[in-house]
Amino acid sequence: MSKKLITFLSFVLLSLFSQAGEVDTNYVQKFKNIFAVKTFLVNNGFFYNLTPRNNPLFTEQQLNEAKVYYSPHIPTAAGVSLNIKGIGFTYIFKFTNDYLDTTGRVKSGHKQFQLNIYGQKFGFEGYYMDYQRFYFHYKGDEILNKNYNNDIRSYRVGGNGVFIFNGKKFSYNAAFNQTQLQKKSAGSGIMVLSLRFDELKSGDLIPDSVKIFYDNISNLQRNRNLAFFLQGGYAFNLTKNNFYFSNAYIVGAGIQSQIYKYPTGNHYKIALPLIGRAKASMGYNGKVFFGGIFANADVTQSQIKTLKTQQFQYSYGVFIGLRAIEFTKNKSQLRKEAKEKKMAEDATKKKIKEDKRNAAKEKRKKNRQVK
Repeated sequence: MSKKLITFLSFVLLSLFSQAGEVDTNYVQKFKNIFAVKTFLVNNGFFYNLTPRNNPLFTEQQLNEAKVYYSPHIPTAAGVSLNIKGIGFTYIFKFTNDYLDTTGRVKSGHKQFQLNIYGQKFGFEGYYMDYQRFYFHYKGDEILNKNYNNDIRSYRVGGNGVFIFNGKKFSYNAAFNQTQLQKKSAGSGIMVLSLRFDELKSGDLIPDSVKIFYDNISNLQRNRNLAFFLQGGYAFNLTKNNFYFSNAYIVGAGIQSQIYKYPTGNHYKIALPLIGRAKASMGYNGKVFFGGIFANADVTQSQIKTLKTQQFQYSYGVFIGLRAIEFTKNKSQLRKEAKEKKMAEDATKKKIKEDKRNAAKEKRKKNRQVK
């Protein structure tokens, strides 16, 4: 546990120490003394899939058709995000009324918190997501109201350390957090190191109708994973007159410790999961007001000899916000201003001396004329 905590804190500290840095002010404008608030409507989706493998009693096609899709029902939710001097906090909450939900399904419990800290070259993203009460269905089937399990719960908690290779010209903040201004279009290669813990659990995860396909894992109660991922990709921001269009695409792989809990005990396995992420945002990023639309997707897949696990989480929505800011100046701008100020002061002193000399000459001239 101590190693996990050290890794997590390292991400945070690395991000905190990366706040300062020189940027090319032709491309990026930083703000100081910033306080920003953003509200948004968001549609969240989450799928957790289990597929049996290598059961000699069935063909591969039959095993694929026995895949179980678990998905919570989450109607449109609202969220609020606060950013204070570069540190952002986001909380998403569901509406108590059903005026945005016409499906007639039972709403799932849903909690989501996010933390982000982005500097010029490094950043940190922390998150916690919790889903309670799931519907389930099989490949090719519709989601039916009767296929509902109140006991299924899934949650994930983790952190991402984001390395931005061209932070001098490309602002990850401006692209996806709107706490800086991208003045000219730019992009950057990025690397992401992630640590994530997730779990799907219930008293009986595998539905009775497909237990036969799952063989010795048919009584699975928990699928618990602790994974470390190394990812690489590219992000860019196309901007014109404060309007912008930004995207990021990241893929990678990792190593994962998997714990499968059964009534008779736990089984431990090691897997090499794959991961892919995509982010997009489009809108207007002004000095005070900003707004737009966004979309995010995250997919992972891992497998052992007898089971394949897939997770797909997505969100999309609209947002609007405002901020109180002051524009910052980099060192070269401050040096230039200091030089100009000194030149102006020197010129003023020189003019005062010349005026005194001229006044003295005029006084001596008048004295000679009097004599």
